Amino acid sequence: MLFEKNGPDPDEYEEVLRFVDMIKADEVEAFRQVMKPILTPASIIGFCYSKPFGYSGDFFIIEKIYQKFISTDSRYRKWDEFAHRFPAVIAVVNRKKLAIEVLRQFNEKASVEGEKSVLILGSGPATEVNEYLRDVQENHLVFDMIDLDQRAIDYAKNKNREYLHCMRFENKNVIRYLPEKQYDLIWSAGLFDYFKDKHFVFLLKKFYEYVLPGGEMIIGNFNVENPSRKIMEVLGDWFLFHRSKEELLGFAHQAGIPAEKASVLAEPIGVNLFLRTVK
Repeated sequence: MLFEKNGPDPDEYEEVLRFVDMIKADEVEAFRQVMKPILTPASIIGFCYSKPFGYSGDFFIIEKIYQKFISTDSRYRKWDEFAHRFPAVIAVVNRKKLAIEVLRQFNEKASVEGEKSVLILGSGPATEVNEYLRDVQENHLVFDMIDLDQRAIDYAKNKNREYLHCMRFENKNVIRYLPEKQYDLIWSAGLFDYFKDKHFVFLLKKFYEYVLPGGEMIIGNFNVENPSRKIMEVLGDWFLFHRSKEELLGFAHQAGIPAEKASVLAEPIGVNLFLRTVK
């Protein structure tokens, strides 16, 4: 029925999500075969599934989410509109807004205290920095941007070509990367939920050492309460380590960060959490 009308209507979104939630592990491949017509890079869901850049959550799918991309092809338009209503997708847009607000707050401090440095781990398309720089009247922040994918760096450099005077990009693996200095802010929104617990704690401990006194490190992770988790995994083949507020605070404790220095923020719908540590 859905294919006959090229996708669900808004009043059917919840029903489709509930249906996917009921699919058992041994039914996933059969269901994907049924859904094969939309599992193409031409659709948002299919782009996630087919991984044209070789990995889940690449910079270009994040950019499609930010830009609210909708296919002009009638076969995929309704499915794209549906994808943009996934709680996880809404949360990704919300976390960009949160990043911009955090940068604005640090810039206000910098306008009084002097220039501040920002390290972004897993910088992707660098859209949050672009929108911050585009809107701020006077910028006092300098950015170091780290990403494993050179294609993401090339895309971000082109997107931010008028702001490269305050941005430096490095093609590095964050597990092996050792910063050359300390930072006022270390930010990472869509990276740590790909890491196992032990790697999360290892990186948290390592990068906390590179936070300047009075500075902050803010690390994003999807919440265990993610209503679109199943559809992300079944149709998008997009798997993340979902974690609770208590787990994130536990990681801070394991990394040797005092309890009073750690807290957890959330974007408005609570699907993306952020472990905030201060130095």
